[in-house]
Amino acid sequence: MSAVADIAVDPAAEVEAELNDVAGHLNAQHGRLVDLTVRLLADKSLWQGPGVWTMAQYLAWRVGVSPHRARQIVTIAERADELPQCVDALRRGELSIDQLTPIAKRAPWWTDTQLSMLARGLTVTQVRRAVGKYDFPYIPNPDAPATAEDGDGVGAVDGADTGTGTGTGTGTAADETAESDVSNATDATAGDGGEPAPRDVCSFLTGDDDRFRLHLETDAHTGMIITTALTEARDKLFLTTSNGNGNDSVDWVDAIREVCERSLDTVTEAARRDRHRIAIHLDTDAVATDVVGWNIPDAVRRHLTCDGVLDPVFTADGTPVSVGRRQRIVPERTRRLVIHRDAGCRVPGCDRHRFLEVHHIIHWLDDGPTDTWNLIALCPKHHRLHHQGRLGITGNADQPDGMTFTFAAGDRIWASGARPKPPGAPPPQPAGIYQHPYGERLDTRWLHFNPPPRNHN
Repeated sequence: MSAVADIAVDPAAEVEAELNDVAGHLNAQHGRLVDLTVRLLADKSLWQGPGVWTMAQYLAWRVGVSPHRARQIVTIAERADELPQCVDALRRGELSIDQLTPIAKRAPWWTDTQLSMLARGLTVTQVRRAVGKYDFPYIPNPDAPATAEDGDGVGAVDGADTGTGTGTGTGTAADETAESDVSNATDATAGDGGEPAPRDVCSFLTGDDDRFRLHLETDAHTGMIITTALTEARDKLFLTTSNGNGNDSVDWVDAIREVCERSLDTVTEAARRDRHRIAIHLDTDAVATDVVGWNIPDAVRRHLTCDGVLDPVFTADGTPVSVGRRQRIVPERTRRLVIHRDAGCRVPGCDRHRFLEVHHIIHWLDDGPTDTWNLIALCPKHHRLHHQGRLGITGNADQPDGMTFTFAAGDRIWASGARPKPPGAPPPQPAGIYQHPYGERLDTRWLHFNPPPRNHN
């Protein structure tokens, strides 16, 4: 019998330790990616090129991450100098990128030390709630570079999450699919005491869970106009129904839909009305999708097909019948087919899904037909680049891999720039140790951040 008794290994503890180890390595690698992004932001010549106009777009294409993840990395990199301890916790593997993103979006510079410690024990949702609801007082950063807008020679941290043109992030699963997000942010101006004025923001998107989300922040006067319009629409729906008995189940979502339907009903021009009509694509296998190919729940499909305006589309061997060279302007029905087929701008690396334009691959003046194989969906920027001679487009658009895109010099633009190198050995051990969040309830009423002393500058 062995003198040393076997020590029983707790499987749960072993798995817990391994999960913490993997999480720490993952966080540390995201920290390396943030550091690389800081270098790229400092020298735009390393990544800017024809059709590549944002750092997030480049990262999504080059590294193979989602547009949402790329925006998170850029947001953190842009504030790395203001939040050195929080970013250092990411480098050491102690904070995750999802824990750090709401801090980089919302928290001012002087909370860096406190949040670098607090966030380690909070879940991502708790971090979002903690910094999202806290009324941070404005304190100029004495170390920030002076700008012309500051006036008093010190930089200002915008405490509000203003979003971006490709997706702003609502803190939900919808962030992963920001194809329909639009931001209408106005320029911030200094208010009383030098504090930046809040920005007006409107964003909307459909997430991976097939749920539509709308976020709006605006000034009080505009808010009163919107509130009055919604109240009137809700009141009308409450008092008026098909049987005249009123409807006690009307909510604010119904009111928003009523306002939108009234707006669409006022469109009298036939071409404009057809352009902005909701198009549902029904396949022969009874699958319904929207204009860019997202599946529509079966209950919604059955509802719409009971009563709706239907435009027939004729196909031959699974390919839509086109109109040849009889028309130069793409018919609305054909345009819908092209947008639905391409599900966004077709140029590799571009994530634009709104305000798309249909382009003739072989130009009309060069005897190019208005057939679906010769039509491709492009965002306005890439469409302009092509006609400026800075983006080459050739191929058959009806084939999934039938298109070739080239830069002005002739170099091909590949579908993805990601070229991951399989590790030959385990990654370096993170400097810190990842500890999972406590999982306890967070009462934000008792949460307080200590501002720096008055003589901090």
